[in-house]
Amino acid sequence: MHRTRLYSIAVVVLTCLGCVWGDVFEECADSEPESFVASWQNCQSYVYCNGDDSILGECEDGQYFDPESGTCDDAENVKCFLDEVDEPSTEEGEETDEPETPAVDLDPTPPTMETPTQVDVVQAAPVVKPSCPITDDPTQVIFMPNNDSCTDYYLCYHGHAMQMQCTNQLHFNAKTGQCDLPENAHCALDQFATHKCLPHMTDFFPHPDKCSYFYYCIKGFLTLQQCPFYYGWDIERRSCVQLNVAKCYGNARRA
Repeated sequence: MHRTRLYSIAVVVLTCLGCVWGDVFEECADSEPESFVASWQNCQSYVYCNGDDSILGECEDGQYFDPESGTCDDAENVKCFLDEVDEPSTEEGEETDEPETPAVDLDPTPPTMETPTQVDVVQAAPVVKPSCPITDDPTQVIFMPNNDSCTDYYLCYHGHAMQMQCTNQLHFNAKTGQCDLPENAHCALDQFATHKCLPHMTDFFPHPDKCSYFYYCIKGFLTLQQCPFYYGWDIERRSCVQLNVAKCYGNARRA
């Protein structure tokens, strides 16, 4: 075993060719003056602590500084804490605990699919009534005709009448509860014949062919009336309105 003892500062000064002088070393914080301590840089270096005269020295190649003896010794004889920073590798042949791989069922039983419950859908024809009932029947759709319009009708919902409307010049058929062709719906407002203008009546009727005209019934007599220019008879408002917004009777022409 080859060992080099550091006896004094003079010896260090003479033999330390790679020394660093006059630095402040944190390694000397808790050390006594004129003492040797291990350097934190590497295992081969050491520090001579002596205040402002502290110096950094280095052992010869193949040697480490031994802080217990204060000397440089062969590396295999010195336990340097810097060598223990890295995690030790697993030696050959040493078994390691590996997590077990869970067994896989190669023929799993398919999950059982529950058959959805079939919902009975009641397909009942709508019913037309003169007024909406207070309570609803969830299996029955109830409509109510609009006595002032051939195209409008009402849907009964919780005792309330919700206004609906037929499109494409269709009329509400009070017998089937559906929007239908005017010739099939037989709307009462279509039948404005002379016999409807009774002696005790005062009423208005639309013209069957011309939207700008209407009939005025008074004391059993019908008189043909004409709206102002660019106005037409609106069968819902029962008055003359601008022709472009007037809801004309049936297939009456707007010209």
